[in-house]
Amino acid sequence: MMGAMESVPVTADLTLMRELNQALILNLVRQEGQISRAEIAKRTNLSRSTVSNIVNELIGAGRIFEIQKGESRGGRRPILLELNYRSHCVIGVEIATAFVNLVVSDLNAVILYQCCVPFDIGVGPDVTVARVQDLIQGGLSAVGINPSQVAGVGIGIPGPLYYAAGQIIAPPIMPGWNGVALRDLFETVLPFPVVVDNDANLGAIAEYRLGAAQGIRNVAYIYLGSAGIGGGLVLNGAIYRGEIGSAGEIGHLTIDEDGPPCTCGSFGCLEAVAGMPTVLRRAAELFGGQRMTLDQLVEEAHSGTEAVQALFVSSAKYVGIAVASLLNVCNPGLVVLGGPFSAAGDLLLETVRSTARKRALPIALKHCEIVAGALGANAVALGAASQIIQMVFSPTTLDTLVGQL
Repeated sequence: MMGAMESVPVTADLTLMRELNQALILNLVRQEGQISRAEIAKRTNLSRSTVSNIVNELIGAGRIFEIQKGESRGGRRPILLELNYRSHCVIGVEIATAFVNLVVSDLNAVILYQCCVPFDIGVGPDVTVARVQDLIQGGLSAVGINPSQVAGVGIGIPGPLYYAAGQIIAPPIMPGWNGVALRDLFETVLPFPVVVDNDANLGAIAEYRLGAAQGIRNVAYIYLGSAGIGGGLVLNGAIYRGEIGSAGEIGHLTIDEDGPPCTCGSFGCLEAVAGMPTVLRRAAELFGGQRMTLDQLVEEAHSGTEAVQALFVSSAKYVGIAVASLLNVCNPGLVVLGGPFSAAGDLLLETVRSTARKRALPIALKHCEIVAGALGANAVALGAASQIIQMVFSPTTLDTLVGQL
């Protein structure tokens, strides 16, 4: 826990210092669940008067509230404080190639509202922004939330981007979106902060903070999407973005140098040989041109149709090869499979595991499990929402404070 903010030089901006102390107190209440004013002062090294003033402000703003008195330690029983997770809400949006999924959650990532609607990302940025804006307004109306209570909107997109600018860069499956400053577009029509990130990064963040990867410091997340395959890396407890934000594009690892063309312009990429569109196309060939849904294919496989089972096994072997490479290069403690295609479950998972066992270095495999994600279809949207939650509770760093002296 950070030490006293009162030791910062007097030339520091007092408003900034107060915001830092406020964030410090909010995070401590969040961390402890229930805590007294006296304990806050002890843990932060802030004076009791400073703690009292800030706590009173936070109570007045509805961000924390007083609850039953705690146990006495020789004097009066202390009044405990608890965070009001419903004081604000956050919005998480996944914009996929064929759908938009939206969640409204409280500050504890509890979903208050969720909707998923069909969508074609090929309509372009302007239509997409307008459609998402309508969905946000509908979601807030459905749960009776005033826009002033919205802390921000997180948005996931299925392509690489320059993260610092929220700008999409040469997305293979988003024609017409290259160079679009999506964050700026949304902030022109929405009255709250916006964060834009790659969908696989957000899936990784969600599973790390809320799902299957909690407590694991190094995680590789494979997003098996409806149109592509992406990856998100959590290394030493932080998302790894690379130089400009495009790290994790596992779908464009070359698996077969003589393989089919990929949307990125290369050949034999993982996405091209093992992605859901390839599996569905091959399935249509098996069924005389009849288009099948993923759910129908899973049902066929479970009913014993060997040709369909072979499609899943083939795809999973390629994914397993890529996972083995990840294990050797990044040495994660956990690999999580998520995204729409991962709904095939054990039809993919067991083959991915067995292939990785054959190809990964034993030392890398020994301390790593390969599991299905725990958050299902809402992983990316929840990851987007959790980024806003993180912003709400992240105090200004001392480096930022010093930079403003």
